[in-house]
Amino acid sequence: MRNIKNVKDALELFEKAAIKQSEAIDKGNSKVANYNYDIMVEVAKFLRANKSLKELSVFYEHPNISVRSFAAAYLLPIDEENSIRVLDEIVKMKVLGSFDAKMTIQEWKNGNLRNYYTL
Repeated sequence: MRNIKNVKDALELFEKAAIKQSEAIDKGNSKVANYNYDIMVEVAKFLRANKSLKELSVFYEHPNISVRSFAAAYLLPIDEENSIRVLDEIVKMKVLGSFDAKMTIQEWKNGNLRNYYTL
């Protein structure tokens, strides 16, 4: 993966990786899906280290469900109320990704994701 230059670069990488990850999942290409997921993890680490994780909130209204869902998941530790609202909206849409959003909410509330998303 290339070096992340700044917050703007990080957000662009996150958006592209989330879209590519979901497309790869749809096609059954786990190698590409995992690669793009790893990019999102690195972006989240970069943003957290630069005290800019909240910047992912620009994706709360993104037209792509995966971008919206991943952003909300990574924001759970610092913006739980809005993140759960976004994830719940996805659940109610009954689209591909709704079940993932439902499980993310459930597992977050059960305390099973606290160590994961707070890296």
